[in-house]
Amino acid sequence: MNDAEAPSPQTISPTVGRRWLAQEIKRLREAAGLKQSDVAKRLRCNHAKIAHIESMRNAVSGPDLEVMLPFLGVPSERVDWYLQLADIAKEKGWWDGNRAIPEWFSLYIGLEWGASEIHEWDLGYVPGLLQTRAYSEALITAGSRVSNAQQRQQIEARLQRQDALHRDTGTLKLHAIVDESVFHRRMGSDFILKDQIAHLIAMSEHPQVTLQIMPFHAGPHRGQLGSYSWLGFPRADDPGVLYLENQKGGLYLEESEEITDFRADFDRLAQTALPAEDSCNLLEKLVKGKAQ
Repeated sequence: MNDAEAPSPQTISPTVGRRWLAQEIKRLREAAGLKQSDVAKRLRCNHAKIAHIESMRNAVSGPDLEVMLPFLGVPSERVDWYLQLADIAKEKGWWDGNRAIPEWFSLYIGLEWGASEIHEWDLGYVPGLLQTRAYSEALITAGSRVSNAQQRQQIEARLQRQDALHRDTGTLKLHAIVDESVFHRRMGSDFILKDQIAHLIAMSEHPQVTLQIMPFHAGPHRGQLGSYSWLGFPRADDPGVLYLENQKGGLYLEESEEITDFRADFDRLAQTALPAEDSCNLLEKLVKGKAQ
């Protein structure tokens, strides 16, 4: 990785820092023709420790990095970049340890917080980054099995995620495609849905937000197989992460072939959906219709 491909660690989230560090250690080891056991021998540790570092299960310490990097062929002038990355990776984001956020979703928020772009297809509801408080409340409390206090914590956490669109370091661009059915599904009351649609109209003017609606008349498409998000990061050789979710947890895909397929599907959805301006016009018609 050259300097042009290596953003300052200060511009990324701790989760992305841990991910990049794990990726880099694996890349450097493979480029050097070494096995995990070779690195473990150099660090005088067991093989499992290196495997856990490369899988993000465990963080790597600064002292271990200082021994490992020269062994992996990293020139002395580049060592400091990796040590800075390790310092960032050890930090805690507001989502880490937050009781309102399941452990499997905490990873997603950390990636979201450090992403440079998100392409999201939603079949069932408005994207979390674009939800109003009332819409979030209606969605989170519907059929919830947790206490009212926990529900309130979940709502606050969802709203706090939206700060990612307004952060000071590193711009986040969001391209969301939402199925038209979402805007006909009652959420608590007609007013809540109307207010949510009005909020989307306002957010469509945001310079970092592209919003498209998949109209009913579009016919069948691959988006009907389920919702998903692709998160991209500010590094040329990073393919990003594909995220799928169900009631029990999230699935993170990082194989380049899988990501290529989903991104191609998203591009086709974008071509099939209404353009951004027409999508905004449709939302305005829906707001007027609900006002009558």
